[in-house]
Amino acid sequence: MIFLAVTACLFLPAHADAAAARSAWATESRAAAALPLPKDGPRQVGRSTSLQRRTGLTITIDRLRPVALVKGRPLQLSGIVTNSGKTLWREAQVYLEVAATPATTKAELDAFASADPVYFTRLIALNLFDQIGNLPAGDSAPYHLSVPFHRLPIAGTPGVYHVGVSVLAGTRMGRDAEADARADTFIPLLPDKARTRLHPTSVVTLLPLTAPVLRQTNGNFLNDSLLRALTIGGRLRDALDFAARAPPNSVQVVLDPALRSAVMAMSRSYVIQPLRQAARGQPGHPGTGQQEAQAWLQELEDVARRQHLSLMTWASPDASALAGASLPGVVEAAVIASSAYATSKSLNPAIVGWQPEGLSTRRALSVARRSGTSVQIVSQRSLPRLSTDSEYPPSLVSLHTRTGPLTAVVTRSDIAGEPLTAGMTALQFGQDLAAEATVRALAANPHDSLAAFALPVNWNPGVGAGMASAKAAYRLPSVRTTSLNTVDARSPTLYAGPVAVPASVPPYPRVVLNAIPQMRNEGRIATGILSHHQRAQNQFDQRLAESGSNAWRRRPGIAAALLRQQAATYAQQISKVTVTGPAFVALSSTSGRFPLTVSNGLRVPITVAVDIRPANPALQVDSISKLRLAAGQRRDVQVVSRAQGSGLTQVWVRLSTPDHRLFGTPWRFSVRATQFGVIIWIAMAAGAAVLFGAAVVRIYRRIRESRAHASTKPAST
Repeated sequence: MIFLAVTACLFLPAHADAAAARSAWATESRAAAALPLPKDGPRQVGRSTSLQRRTGLTITIDRLRPVALVKGRPLQLSGIVTNSGKTLWREAQVYLEVAATPATTKAELDAFASADPVYFTRLIALNLFDQIGNLPAGDSAPYHLSVPFHRLPIAGTPGVYHVGVSVLAGTRMGRDAEADARADTFIPLLPDKARTRLHPTSVVTLLPLTAPVLRQTNGNFLNDSLLRALTIGGRLRDALDFAARAPPNSVQVVLDPALRSAVMAMSRSYVIQPLRQAARGQPGHPGTGQQEAQAWLQELEDVARRQHLSLMTWASPDASALAGASLPGVVEAAVIASSAYATSKSLNPAIVGWQPEGLSTRRALSVARRSGTSVQIVSQRSLPRLSTDSEYPPSLVSLHTRTGPLTAVVTRSDIAGEPLTAGMTALQFGQDLAAEATVRALAANPHDSLAAFALPVNWNPGVGAGMASAKAAYRLPSVRTTSLNTVDARSPTLYAGPVAVPASVPPYPRVVLNAIPQMRNEGRIATGILSHHQRAQNQFDQRLAESGSNAWRRRPGIAAALLRQQAATYAQQISKVTVTGPAFVALSSTSGRFPLTVSNGLRVPITVAVDIRPANPALQVDSISKLRLAAGQRRDVQVVSRAQGSGLTQVWVRLSTPDHRLFGTPWRFSVRATQFGVIIWIAMAAGAAVLFGAAVVRIYRRIRESRAHASTKPAST
């Protein structure tokens, strides 16, 4: 009989008064349904289950009030039910489900997160459920539930309660009392302020703002992917909206300056030119995202005034892979580029060393610290032996490195027992934050604990009213927001275990690592010869940092092509600076001169050095001062040389940067040295004297012979 009564209630239509009670929220839910959704479909609070995959029905919790239960105030939930399958679901109804006993410890909260909510109590009374009607394939419908506090089947003791919503519907084959779709979340009930004093949990929320910047050497964008991310429903726009709606000083925004620089370029004018078009010499087409870029930059400025803002290393290079490949200079360039950008834009000069997803090695952390980062962030996933005397991991650890101890902020990989993933909505994040902070505040031995949560790089909180729940979560008495500066001032916990990237993470593309050295070497030379060295160095640091960006894990082919393009551009610039000279030089004394010509085919002034290397050290050449050439200038120089012997030797002449990096095609010629010393001159003088004496003797003899012949000649008659 009891079963029959329950089943009968499931088929009752909603009361007319319920429709009036939910009218306002239903209107908002329909408006939310009209907003653009992520590519993977509607976002759901809770885990995807086999039930939803089987039925094709999904249900979301897009709005929840209040964030924490309040006696005398109704609990209200709204969201969307979607039929993504092929079945026509008839007379669909949405019910609230609640677990009667709250979680008051970490173990109990973890159990809530891992359990399938089959033990909930379903509220089936009139006016406590919503009838949304038939759902054809591909259709969606909003729902709204409002349940008075005194009607909730809960114990009423402080803690965190597990609540959910379920969909019951029928097909042409009939229906039953089993749920066809579910979604769940947490909601705390705080103790009476007059009876219990809460010790709030200090919370640091790290929000990364970074994205792949796909630009060619000439500044053209390969595609308009950034535009999609900057519009409503896009990841960068929604993440920034989350920070904008959060209470002041509650979120630590960690911005990639490479992203801001690219959006700045978009806000003026930009060109879309895929690599294939560039290879064919085809022009690109103008981009259309100027207004979106300008709006995003304006909101970023507003957020910077409300929230804590720090810069990450330029383009977020993968320090672990780069350090392992003996390319630490890329990380150093990224830190230098971010520091220079911070100075030029009057931003916070403290650069955050944050590996993608916080996954790092000990060597990578050390490289980042040596490069000049102020704060190191590492995920607890990279610290497999991290242990603690309390239920939660420490927020700050001290690691031993070859250069000494290193302090790093430890970010959590879960929140309230649930994995902190990119698919988590703002509402779910807010409810989980409120749940964990409340459990920690209600600990048996209360203390001011601290938790650092790093939102994933590709996190999209979604669009809609769910952000209001996250905003309200930060204002709970169990939550105390703080910043990285506060965390870094605490005493760290010594960690002696390994620091490693999990084996499940794919290795960094080898094709990218192999392409970096050539681009780096060519760039150092092209930059080193420019007279306006600082500006050129800043641009090169940015390019070098981008060469090792973590974004290339998914785009190795594009990365390698861009690196080759950049290296070729640098090589072309270098080839326009040349040195020439004579084909042959003959020296007839201990010293001599020969000419060289240095040509600058660039449109900018340069400073170069001339490196002259004879094959035989007996030929010495005076050094040449650094040469500064104006744009397009040719300059002749006379080189002084000295020979310590005689013979033929080869001489190579090559240009170099002022810091002695050789470049260009060497000019090669031969030098013949004929050394005339004192002994040679004496020998020559003696030889000349002998020759002169012989000539005198010979002349004297001929004169005598001529006279003798004349005396013996007969007289004429």
